[in-house]
Amino acid sequence: MIASAQPDAPGIFVSIAGFCDPLLAFTVEQAVKAARHPERLAFGIVDQSPTPSADLLPEGPWRIAYLHVAPESSRGACWARALAMTLYAGEAYFFQIDSHTSFDPGWDETLIEALEAVATRGANPRVLLSTRPFAFEFDDDGSVRTSRFTDGTLKLVAKEPVLSLADPVMSFACYNSKQRDDLRGYQVSAANLFTRGSFVEEVPYDPFMYFHGEEQNISIRAYTRGWDIWHPNAVPLYHLYKTRAAGEAPLHWDAQFEGQRQEKWSHLRRRSHARLAQLLSGGLSGAYGLGQARTLDDYLALSGLKLAPATSPRAVENEPNDKE
Repeated sequence: MIASAQPDAPGIFVSIAGFCDPLLAFTVEQAVKAARHPERLAFGIVDQSPTPSADLLPEGPWRIAYLHVAPESSRGACWARALAMTLYAGEAYFFQIDSHTSFDPGWDETLIEALEAVATRGANPRVLLSTRPFAFEFDDDGSVRTSRFTDGTLKLVAKEPVLSLADPVMSFACYNSKQRDDLRGYQVSAANLFTRGSFVEEVPYDPFMYFHGEEQNISIRAYTRGWDIWHPNAVPLYHLYKTRAAGEAPLHWDAQFEGQRQEKWSHLRRRSHARLAQLLSGGLSGAYGLGQARTLDDYLALSGLKLAPATSPRAVENEPNDKE
């Protein structure tokens, strides 16, 4: 199962952080079956589940680096994604996805071609391709049914124009641009992020973030380090969006895990919100702070957002309602 990709070929490191997800092995199987060059793939997997699933992962000429963590020991999505980044081994490209993903045939070539085309057009090799994936579902016979509801490019846009230090986590909508070109953006989707492998060392995931605000955090830190965010028209992967139906994977903040933790999800979430506000106010330095290539004002000008000063933060105690 542990095999090296061809040393002279452009390898793709696929980062997957799964939480009690029965589709983890399915996602890896789909990735290698649909890839044009599966031998060039390398997977960095953080499996946060009661029982390790390493034996369920497909064997082949791809590299798999696997780490198991008990769900009650997990400290959230960003912490797990940061761990997955440590399994990177110098591949040319970095691809972050969720553990419930399906793919179009030739997805690897599609993404590489799209990234290099955008980099050439924008005259900047530091490019992030990212937008929310389209959806897939399982039919009654277990077959995969994908749904691309438009041939237009999907953009991520803020629902409100003000970025507040008092409550820095913003809500974003997925907007159908009705254009078929790749479009410049200012917000990434954590479930579909394709870029160069050097991104791992230049913009490492902040393990002190929790869940909400992770995409703002990585977008702003990447942009101020000189990386351009683009929403691609070609989106060769699909996401199973959760509905909390019976049999679906549980979530990190569910009571069955909270009872076994000393630090509750609400504490981790409050700390994460404070961390994001600290980033925006310039209070973080080093790898997890703002970059030097561009300023936060540059980001605000690109996004059209306005920064509001902090007053007294309102308490955030309710269970997150994200279905992803």
